[in-house]
Amino acid sequence: MPKNLPQRKSGWFKYIFFIIVFLIFGRYLDFSWDFPYLDILHYLRPKMSFEDTMKLINPLPEKGYQYPNPSETALNRIVDCSVLYSMSEFPRKNPLCLNMYQTSEKDMGELVATGNYDRIVLYGELSVFDAPVSADALQDYMKNLYGTVRFMDSIALPKFLSAYGLSDVSYVKATKPYPYLYYRISSLDESDQVCDQEGLSEQVSGCARNYYASVIPFSAVGPQLSGARPVLRKTDKKRFSYLTHYPADCFTNDVFAHETSHLLNGAIQSETGNRVMESWFNEQVAGFFSIYGADLACGEGTVTMQKKPDIKDVPKALAEFNSTFAAASLSHGYPDDNVCRQAILTGWYQWLSKGNYRDNFRKFFVEQRTTTPSIVDDTTLARLLLRLDTDPTLRALLVSKGCIL
Repeated sequence: MPKNLPQRKSGWFKYIFFIIVFLIFGRYLDFSWDFPYLDILHYLRPKMSFEDTMKLINPLPEKGYQYPNPSETALNRIVDCSVLYSMSEFPRKNPLCLNMYQTSEKDMGELVATGNYDRIVLYGELSVFDAPVSADALQDYMKNLYGTVRFMDSIALPKFLSAYGLSDVSYVKATKPYPYLYYRISSLDESDQVCDQEGLSEQVSGCARNYYASVIPFSAVGPQLSGARPVLRKTDKKRFSYLTHYPADCFTNDVFAHETSHLLNGAIQSETGNRVMESWFNEQVAGFFSIYGADLACGEGTVTMQKKPDIKDVPKALAEFNSTFAAASLSHGYPDDNVCRQAILTGWYQWLSKGNYRDNFRKFFVEQRTTTPSIVDDTTLARLLLRLDTDPTLRALLVSKGCIL
């Protein structure tokens, strides 16, 4: 008779293997698809306390930004507000007109209290801000308004310009009596009146009017609360979830970055008078810059991954995420019905991701302004991209998606 052999314990290993696979699968769904319901570890995490939640929502501690001194020209500039740009829909009647570097929030508050002003117009080195005299919904309005215009003019705008390969705004020819970017702070009703776009049912909070003027909502003034957004790639349902968490003394946000991007995308229009790019590409670039620009202006740690804290450079990771066809939408105007444009957008992200994305972003727009003032035509845009990225896989992608080269 054969000897009794020990019983195999494969049944236990099957159960253990199944549990491990289930745990991995649940974590994958939670991280990649934002679907936590099968992630057992999600339920084992301790719940956040109220204090922890408030820390997550409220601004980060102040960073102590170092403000450069304005130029002598900007510091000593005295301007009659009647010659500064204003939107025809909203004429100014009696504005309080001040050099932002010759005043303070205290001065502004005292002057508003003693005069019958309808707007506050603050002019500086690179920008002009046109704002209401009060805002019931905003606390410490004068302090936050002054902090916003000073931060934008001294810190954010120089970084935004540098990202586009521009040293200043001397290219702006349409404004008087000197070159500047114009920002009108408006309510939702006013913004919608100027920015309303056919086909959008919700109110539009802000927009770029042309290559030098924009409308910004009240909500962008002052310290910003954190915000979270998942980006969904429709082809494989993968998600890219990020969090913006602004320092308390960073007076800019994704809205300012987005609308300023629109202005800088069209910078060469000042020279040619012609439209630079189609709205779909303009919007997608601005959508990327709303994240890149916020991180650029406010500094490292402003934009983080919700579930992957080891990723420190979120704009770089986002460019890489969007390098897979078809890139996810980062703003309205996405070319859902145009596969060639989806390929061009994907190729643009592939170009950004090769090497240093900041250098490549700058190089793209320097090259565009220098050699191809208008990229309205899809073929022209594709050819510009091919000159920058000579990898044959890009050409193959564009051809396979029906682009005419």
